[in-house]
Amino acid sequence: MEQDLRVQIIRLIPVAGPATDSIEIDDQEQAIIGRSRDCSVYIADPAVSRRHVSIANSGNKWILTDLGSRYGTSLNGIQLEPERPTLIKHRDLLKIGPFIFRVSTSGLGLNAMTVTDHLVAPGTIVEAVKVEEPDSLADKRLSLLIEGCSKIFQAREEAELAVPVLDLVLAGTGYSRGAVLLWNGAPDQVEVLASRDHDGLSHMGIEYSRSLLQASASGDMARLSSSSKHQYGQSIAGLGILEALCAPLIIDSRVIGSIYLDVREGEALPETDAAQFCHVASQVASLAISNLKHLELARRQEHLDADLKIAQEAQEFLLPDSHGNVGSIRYSSRTLPGSIVGGDLFDVFEINEHLTGICFGDITGHGIGAALLMTAVLTHLKTVLISCGDPAVAVSATNTYLVEHSSARMFATLWVGVIDSRDHTLRYVDAGHGHWLICKPDSSLYPPPAPGGVVAGVQPEIEYFAVEQKLVVGDRLVLYSDGLVEQPNADLVRFETDRLFAVLSQSRSSEDDVVMSFDAIESFVGGARFTDDTTIASLEIT
Repeated sequence: MEQDLRVQIIRLIPVAGPATDSIEIDDQEQAIIGRSRDCSVYIADPAVSRRHVSIANSGNKWILTDLGSRYGTSLNGIQLEPERPTLIKHRDLLKIGPFIFRVSTSGLGLNAMTVTDHLVAPGTIVEAVKVEEPDSLADKRLSLLIEGCSKIFQAREEAELAVPVLDLVLAGTGYSRGAVLLWNGAPDQVEVLASRDHDGLSHMGIEYSRSLLQASASGDMARLSSSSKHQYGQSIAGLGILEALCAPLIIDSRVIGSIYLDVREGEALPETDAAQFCHVASQVASLAISNLKHLELARRQEHLDADLKIAQEAQEFLLPDSHGNVGSIRYSSRTLPGSIVGGDLFDVFEINEHLTGICFGDITGHGIGAALLMTAVLTHLKTVLISCGDPAVAVSATNTYLVEHSSARMFATLWVGVIDSRDHTLRYVDAGHGHWLICKPDSSLYPPPAPGGVVAGVQPEIEYFAVEQKLVVGDRLVLYSDGLVEQPNADLVRFETDRLFAVLSQSRSSEDDVVMSFDAIESFVGGARFTDDTTIASLEIT
């Protein structure tokens, strides 16, 4: 089966705050943004926390999580709850400390263009238009405004909202053509939400003045016209444009785009109070866009919470109890997801009266996508292992399943074993996992050899082979995920295997292995949120 090799990219384009570069993140791994140089995205500003936010792609969705930052994180003007994952999308405004970024997940699309000033002739000026708040509007204009507002606030998305906004400003100002533009980081790169004239025709080929858009970046309305009445028909009209007006669209005190209007040679001049009417319409449009962003953020959170709940329920259904007895094994385990739901897998189950199966592993990635793939992999592994009792066959079959059914960037490290209660022989396959050891009754520890095979899901038709290990009564087989030993503390120092082994050397039972290990790592991180899924399971031969 041909796999999708495309890499998704999200860009954070600075639009306000101190000067900084754009941030580009791909979907290969979770990105941590913060003031620490160990973060994948380093921002040197005292208002940015050492570990401020994380951004990761999960199931083709970009998920943002504030990591308990000191000054908080806001999205589209809404303060985010710490440690609560939130979906982010194209055109969002993300505030991290003093920086405001515009989110771009698709780059410049079909409706995007670069603006220039080559239409502006010598003698042309761009000036700010100071607009007084209207005391009253004529009945006809007031009716037009009320009707337009009704249509604007019925829109469900920005592109849909742009059409009634243009209808309103064109009808109320007398300009011949116009467009609603959103800025891709700066006013020299714009995305055209809608563009039309009095006849309702699309004018996607309209060119816009960079100077005019930049003049509106301060939040004032700007007008492009001749520097003198005598030159009015020579400087701009010679190029076809008699007059142009630009009204800013403002959200959370930041200009995010503009309403552009112009009139050209041979067309009627706009109304004398066109700037006043356009000012009112731009305020209405800004409020409507802000409301849409607030509603969209609430809908995203609701959908994400629903998806997380489904993934949690699926995991809870598949995972075993935290402790118990299966065949000749007494076990204890604990899983703590790093992103509400996790990609770690563990199960212990009877194959028949003599054989007990054990599955342990870690799916790449974080969040919903990894959690759903975990449920599929664990179900597949367990089904094959119960049917044949051979860990090598089970891992080989699961590798084929992963290659055929997951993207090229999703794979799994697996440890699959079978214990025979008649002679306590362990037969296992370590497919790139490596995180396990045997604790002897005398407290000595025996770390494993290097992983015995490549991770599952990378190459098709790989044949895995099982390794035998003799165990005795009292031996404890301890399996753990990389999230346990790679968890950092506030100084970004990792827990590492040496600390885990020191804890296990003092433990005397499977229950103590789990409890003491989690106590140690929670003390080590000092109450901070775990950055990755963390699982440990201890299985004792009884």
